[in-house]
Amino acid sequence: MKKQNLILSTALAAIFSSSVVMAEAEVTGKFVHESAQLSSGANTGIKSESTVRIYIDGDAEGIAEGATYHVELQGYDDSKANHSSSAAYTQRDPLREAYVDMQQGDWSIRAGKQQVVWGTADGMKLLDMINPTDYAEMAQNQMEDSRIPVWMVNAETTNEDGSEYQIVVSEPKENVFAGLNRNINTARRANNEV
Repeated sequence: MKKQNLILSTALAAIFSSSVVMAEAEVTGKFVHESAQLSSGANTGIKSESTVRIYIDGDAEGIAEGATYHVELQGYDDSKANHSSSAAYTQRDPLREAYVDMQQGDWSIRAGKQQVVWGTADGMKLLDMINPTDYAEMAQNQMEDSRIPVWMVNAETTNEDGSEYQIVVSEPKENVFAGLNRNINTARRANNEV
C-alpha cells in the first residue's frame, strides 16, 4: 500500500470517528481538498490539491506533572505535481508540529517543533518573525498554514505587576520562496549558492 494511501486511510478513520480516545491520547483530523480551473487568454490551468491533517493530543505525565503533548501530522497531494508530496520545512512538511507543554514554577514551557506567534494583523505579519514563512502560495493560505514550525524552546512567565517575560531559543531557518534555492547556510545569512 502506498504511503499516501495509508496516511489518507488513517486520516479518514480519524475524521469520521470525530475523536478517538486511545490510551490517554485523543486523535482528530481534517481533510481539505482545493480545486480550481484558471483561464487567462491562451493559458489554462487546473489546481487540485488535497491535504490530510491528523492531530494527536495527550498527557505526558512521564515528563512532568501536568505535562501534555501535541503532534500534528500531514499528508499532501498535488495532482499537477507542482510541488513534491512532502518537503521538510515547508507548508507540506509531514511533521507539522510535535511539542510538550509543562509548568516549571511560574514558567510555562513549550519544547519541540512549534509555531510562536507575535502580534496579530489582517493579512500581514509585522512582529510575527520567529517562524519562517513559506510563500509558495503567497497570501492565499492562512497564516498558521504558511508559517513554518521549527524546533525550539519557548518559556513564558507573568510577573505580579502584569509584565511578561518570554525566552525563545529557536532553530534558525529561512523563509521559502518558490523557485529559489534552499541550500542556505543560515548561520551567515547568505544566499550565494548555486
